[in-house]
Amino acid sequence: MLRPLLIFLLSIQFIYAQGVKDSLTIEDAVALTIKNYPLIQQAVESINVAEAKIKEQKSNLYPYVEGEASYTRIGPIPSIVFGSEPFELAPPNNYDAHVSLYHTLYDFGKRDALVDLTKSYKNSAIDNVDYVKSNLAFQTVQTFYSILLLERSIAVKDTDIVNLNDHLSFTQRRFETGSATDFDVLTTRVRISNAENQKLDLQNVLKKQTILLKKLTGIPYDSTANLLGDFSLNYNIISKDSLLAVAMQQRPELKLALDSENSAMMQQNVAGLGDMPVLNIMLSYGLKNGYMPNLDAIRGNWVAGVGVNVPIFNGFRTSANEEEAYANLKVLKDHTAQVKKDITSEVQQAVEDLKIRIDKVSSTKIQVNYAEASIQRANIQYRNGVATNLDLLDAEDSLAQARLQFLQAVYDAIISNYNLKKSVGDVIW
Repeated sequence: MLRPLLIFLLSIQFIYAQGVKDSLTIEDAVALTIKNYPLIQQAVESINVAEAKIKEQKSNLYPYVEGEASYTRIGPIPSIVFGSEPFELAPPNNYDAHVSLYHTLYDFGKRDALVDLTKSYKNSAIDNVDYVKSNLAFQTVQTFYSILLLERSIAVKDTDIVNLNDHLSFTQRRFETGSATDFDVLTTRVRISNAENQKLDLQNVLKKQTILLKKLTGIPYDSTANLLGDFSLNYNIISKDSLLAVAMQQRPELKLALDSENSAMMQQNVAGLGDMPVLNIMLSYGLKNGYMPNLDAIRGNWVAGVGVNVPIFNGFRTSANEEEAYANLKVLKDHTAQVKKDITSEVQQAVEDLKIRIDKVSSTKIQVNYAEASIQRANIQYRNGVATNLDLLDAEDSLAQARLQFLQAVYDAIISNYNLKKSVGDVIW
């Protein structure tokens, strides 16, 4: 008998160890979301796109070399008569193969300005990755703790249902002895049914939140998500001024706004260079026929030239581009100012909200203690015939509701604490 029992206990321990190993902490959940969620991968790939565009713009800083080969058949052949003999001016078969080099020597910084503008887009793409990560990490936190809240709420309902069933058994025995009525039994059964329906609703929401968590983290939908966490609340509220200073340095939304503003300034610089001259050179070397005195002979030839392109009139396009860039810069400056105001408001609201949530945790805890004392008193009074069955059922319901409100208050406080971290731009992934 001892050996089978030992094997059974070891099996239970192994299963428990496996469950602990496969458990998912809040840090694990956020890390999986950052690693697996496609939206983040999309944002990261945008950086690669920006880098490719930078390389594309930098290509204008180098010479452009091309090769070209052609064959042309012409007729009739142009000729002149010299004396009594006709003299052909071109061969009927024309061959030409050459390599040409084109390069801009000076353009008053146009190419460099375009490269800088493209680099600013890369900075925006980098900051956008942090913005996406911040939002998804916070969503994961909300979903994770929602599941923990629902699991604990279901546990409260389970306890409530067990207590109601115990009360039903006691009421039935009293009914059989004539100390209670069939209405008392029916009322208790109705309360049990209501509690079971509420449990089903909670289980339904739990399934939906679990699916959402698996979607965020990339966990297979057919796997079991065993969350390892509790409702411990660790917070440290510092002065609003200090939090605002940190937020203005860390918030990804503000970084993105400043990136856009910087890009607009560079775009304005590019627009202002639209009327500047451009100095180019061209070199070409190749082989072709058609040269005197032997028109069919293939001979080497070269061409070299320097050119200046000076815009004189382009239909006011440059001035229009400058006006557009200036107006866009003003819009983005106003947007940056609005983002700063929003951040200030969010930080102040988050601080006040966390204070209220913490106070609510304390008040709901007092309600739980009072409800527990009330149920004990109601049980004693009911068994002594002083309280009615309805009084006891109301006390049971008040206790269950107080426990659920306490769990909700703790959940709200935890999320408010994370919301404060998000409002100041803390990295939670």
